[in-house]
This record gives sequence, C-alpha cells and structure tokens, in this order.
Amino acid sequence: MPPPFSGSNEPNPGGSSTFLSMFSFPEIYDLVKKEFVPRLMATEMNAKKIFIYRAVPNASGNSHQFNEADFTTFASDKAEGAPVKKAKFGIGYHKIMYMKRIGLELPLTYEARMFNQWYTLGDIIQKLPQTCPQRIDLDLTHRVTFANATSYVDMDGWTVDTTTGDGLSLANVAHTLAFSSQTYSNIVPGNPQFTQSALESAEMLAAYNTFDNFGIKVVMKFSHAFCADTPNVYNKIRQVTLSTADPTQANPAVYPVYKGKYELLILPRLASDANGFVDTSKQYWWGIGAFDGTGGDRFQAYYGEWEAPHMQPAPTESNNANDYSRDIWKFGTRAGYGIVTVSGRGFIISMAS
Repeated sequence: MPPPFSGSNEPNPGGSSTFLSMFSFPEIYDLVKKEFVPRLMATEMNAKKIFIYRAVPNASGNSHQFNEADFTTFASDKAEGAPVKKAKFGIGYHKIMYMKRIGLELPLTYEARMFNQWYTLGDIIQKLPQTCPQRIDLDLTHRVTFANATSYVDMDGWTVDTTTGDGLSLANVAHTLAFSSQTYSNIVPGNPQFTQSALESAEMLAAYNTFDNFGIKVVMKFSHAFCADTPNVYNKIRQVTLSTADPTQANPAVYPVYKGKYELLILPRLASDANGFVDTSKQYWWGIGAFDGTGGDRFQAYYGEWEAPHMQPAPTESNNANDYSRDIWKFGTRAGYGIVTVSGRGFIISMAS
C-alpha cells in the first residue's frame, strides 16, 4: 500500500480520527475563507510604514512611473510697475514600478479530509494566509537591507533593482540632483552604532544635507527611528527617545529633549539575506526617516498594489483548483505589487557593524 500523503499513517493521538469527515467541501472552504482575513490582518508588515501606498486600478498596465516634481521654494521681490518673476518648475528623476505577482498553493487530499491523517486544515488556516503579506514585508524591508547595493538576487532568482532615480544605491554618499551640480549624502559619517551622539550626527545630515533638485535646502519632518529587532539597538533607541528622564543625571527631572520626537520602527527582517535567513552583519543597522504623510516633504518611496493578498476561488468542477483524478482539492493565495524608491531624501542610515 502506498504511504498516505502526509508520510505518516499514525492515528491522531488522543482525538477523533474522523474530524475532517464532518466537513463537506463547501464548509472546509468557508472555514478557511473566514479565517483568512483575520490571519491576514494579524500579520505584521512594519516595513509598509516606510512607503507611500498606491492602489493601482485594473486595466492600467503592469507598470507605473513615479516622478519627482520640484517647485521654486521662495517668492521674489515685486518692484512697483515691474513684471513679477516666473516660478521655476522641474520634473526631476523618475522610477518605473513593475508589477510582481506571487502566490502559494497547498493541496488537501481525500485521506486528509476524511481521516485526518495529515494536519493540513489547521496549517491552511494559520499559515497560508500569511505567506503573501510576509513575502511583501520581506521585499519591502530588503529595500533597507540592500540600501547600499544597486541590486540583489531574490529568493526566486530574479534580479531586483534597488537604485533611486539618480541611478545610485539608496544609501549613498554622493546622490546627485537633477538641476544642480551639488551632491548629498544620506549615510551617517563613520556608520556608528546607535548613541545619542550618533543620532545627532544623523540629524545634522537631515538639517544640512537635504536638498531639492535645484540645490535648495529642504525641510523634512523626520518622524521615525528604525532598526532591526536587535535588543541592544532598539532598547538604546527607546532609552534616548522614549525615556521620561535619565536617572544617572545629577538632576533626573530634566526634560528629555528627544521625548516623543521619533516613532520607533522595528524591522524584524532587516538583518536577513535574500532568502530571509539571518544575516548578523546587519543587526546593528539603524537610521531615521521622514515616513509620515504622502506629500513631497517625506521619503519618496512607493508600494503599489495591483492585487491585494487574497485566496483563490474555491475548487469546483469548472476550474483547475480540483484534481479529480487524484482526489485532491487545492487551496491557493495570490498577490500582485511593485516597489520603487525614487529618491534618497528623507532616508538616513548608519550601516553599523
């Protein structure tokens, strides 16, 4: 006799071996469908906060272009009777976002449904809905993980373009401007580990090394401090940015200058390689970013969604989700999306070791 699909023919210890036989096919599908949305919503996607969300409508193609647009910052003197000066407007760098579609499938055999020899139903309910959002979060996070590279090869073997509109890596000491010979850096000098002094160095870049494409200083609201899920790092950030007072001071009642200034954004997949395995060489990376809002005064990085994570239609006789010759029902999930980082402005990082 061939082995069951699960690779085991042991009975369900301490429970009924006919649990799944109580469900007809529609009830199984409905159960999974009802559990899909709560599981989907429960999946943390911290990296989405870095990006501006764009819903891409149907029938609009598989690509979308995002442009920088710069406008004169200051008005000019208007002399009596003289014509007023004309404003300058320029379309700077751009990036084209291409759709990527992902999915996963899990089969359910007759034996699994009828005799509970394979604990698949619970796996479907708990794991399958999370696979698409977790992959999206990995891809979003890897724009930070590979910020010092112009590309990387993902787990599926595809080369992912991680450049900004100027053709350079997201983290770079010589970002160019479209209408000026000036350059700017968004890497904290020396790539120090996080301290209050290092944070002030990052803030100096934010204050004096952030320009529009004409070379004029831009004021951006840096709203978040980000890091990997390394306790030594995020606890230091919390201590600096969230503590009510420093008890080591002579006067511990002194008001902390950083209190409430930044929201801490922990990226659990930042210190990982292209396959999602741990990469400890990046566990001390941290930075600050202008991640609030959707306007030009925030980091111009976009997450476009063509197809929100969802379940495939229920298997029926009229679609290919049912393999009648082998008595297998197939459950699947899909999503379609794209990611681009148009500019390095509003993103400052220390790639500490």
